[in-house]
Amino acid sequence: MSPRLLSALVVSGLLSCAYAHDSTAADPVTATIDLTTDQGKPCTVTTTDPLGLHLEQNGTHLTANPATLTGEGCGTGAGGSTNPPTTPFVLTPDSSPLVATVGQPFKVSWILAGGVTPITCTGSASGAPATATLAAWKQSVVATIGANSRTVTPVAADVGNGTVAVTFTLAMKCSNADGSITSANLPITINPEPPPVDDSCPAGQLVGTKLCYKTASTACTPNTTAEATNMTIFDSWIGRRAASSTVIEPAQPPYLTFATQPGGSGPVFAIGDTQYVGAKFTVPAASGTWTVGKKGQLAKALPTDVNNGSNADMSISTTCGDFDNVPAACKRMNIANSGPGVAWVFGQDSTGRCRLDPNVTYYLNVRTNGCTTGTCRLRIDGSIPSN
Repeated sequence: MSPRLLSALVVSGLLSCAYAHDSTAADPVTATIDLTTDQGKPCTVTTTDPLGLHLEQNGTHLTANPATLTGEGCGTGAGGSTNPPTTPFVLTPDSSPLVATVGQPFKVSWILAGGVTPITCTGSASGAPATATLAAWKQSVVATIGANSRTVTPVAADVGNGTVAVTFTLAMKCSNADGSITSANLPITINPEPPPVDDSCPAGQLVGTKLCYKTASTACTPNTTAEATNMTIFDSWIGRRAASSTVIEPAQPPYLTFATQPGGSGPVFAIGDTQYVGAKFTVPAASGTWTVGKKGQLAKALPTDVNNGSNADMSISTTCGDFDNVPAACKRMNIANSGPGVAWVFGQDSTGRCRLDPNVTYYLNVRTNGCTTGTCRLRIDGSIPSN
């Protein structure tokens, strides 16, 4: 081997090499160097100008001309001794925190700093209920060295066709023939599609808001939760309860209906002083244990550790937002902490109880009474129906 070549040849400590030189040929000579990476991958370098050949420790850099490289481990000169896309990389959302809505696209970008093509990137989504899928994100996409992006439009199935938001943990795995790497995790919250406007409801209806559920020993601050809930449907928000300081049940759709609503601590929510909730529900037909004379009660119970609490007005009516043109037993005005609210009875008259008939659609209407801060908080509880 020529002494001049040795002084110009720098071989990474992660490589072994063998050199072959045609000593009988006139300059410029042909030199072939067989290299093996520490992963056992071959890289063969052939040049007609061995004096100008130089190998960097963190990649292959050639100043020789002409020269050719063949083999799996030859590198790209991007700073790695192997050829999978360079790790680590991160997913960059188009908004932070990343929140999307069914039917509205969101965009995520990422940069691959090295590797050899072709590269395929496949998304993964974890941490959500089994009924939620986010299938479009999980599909594979061809990626390039450098900047990449992906736009996904959530569909109703991605939130399990439910009425509350679902939170996923997103990741992206990028692979080529030499291996794969996985991005850092990225959380995303996907809200359900906004409910259609109910033309029968007057202005001021609270369509969607954030909820939290509490027991007597836990604090509850609705405006810091990630769950955006459709308040126009009775089952979606009052069909759950705080089973303990850390558990909400049911934890995921389908939630309980008016006929099977749970007892115990209901949801806390923020509501403006000029807004109201008009939550639709349909009374079931008489069957099984749902018999004439079955009774239940809706109560207002504001947690004492929540600021901006307010008294409440409540009614059950066949008209959305109606607090006036209803029987006296079907409304309660200025309900203080711990209620009681409207008590009801199924399919018959009963003194002091609002009669609810089978297969009839009603609205539970709720508003603040005495809110002086612009926005106040309420909590509505439901009792388990009984005879």
